[in-house]
Amino acid sequence: MTNLVPEIESRRAFRALSLDPIPEEAVQRMLRAATFAPSCYNNQPWRFVAVRDPATLDAVKAQLSEGNAWAKTAPLIILACTKASLDCRLDEGRDYAFFDLGLATMNLMLQADHEGLVAHPIAGFNPKKTKVACKVPSDYVLVSLLVCGKRGENPALADWQIEREKGSRQRKPLAEHCFYDVWQGQE
Repeated sequence: MTNLVPEIESRRAFRALSLDPIPEEAVQRMLRAATFAPSCYNNQPWRFVAVRDPATLDAVKAQLSEGNAWAKTAPLIILACTKASLDCRLDEGRDYAFFDLGLATMNLMLQADHEGLVAHPIAGFNPKKTKVACKVPSDYVLVSLLVCGKRGENPALADWQIEREKGSRQRKPLAEHCFYDVWQGQE
């Protein structure tokens, strides 16, 4: 596809990361990009914790699921948190805090790509113990971890992970997700 923002086309959830540290200026730009996301009534309900301290980073990495062992090479992991009460709470369960956190997270990920970095979101971790390790208040929801780093080599990747790393990007057809005028998908 052509004529998309370059970072949207090039962003991938790579797993092979180097141990090289990420420059402080790049981390600051990624976090700043997150804060430029829109939010309901400009409530800005997102909270990000950028973990680089070796002891805290080791504590976070200890909470990764077996399938995310590849992330143990990352020099930076960012916690993406919010709680529903920080933002608009509308009828039919429309708690905007989670939507707005997603918008901010995508901004952060696109800035990471622009910086030549990877920011790979994962859900495979123990949220309760990770929150304790990073002193996140218990009433916040730790939605995702963003595993950040420079692309590199990782001999510990499984064959299927290597295949995805080097293979073409897979996306479902547009017509399966996007409709005009009325719902046209399966329920």
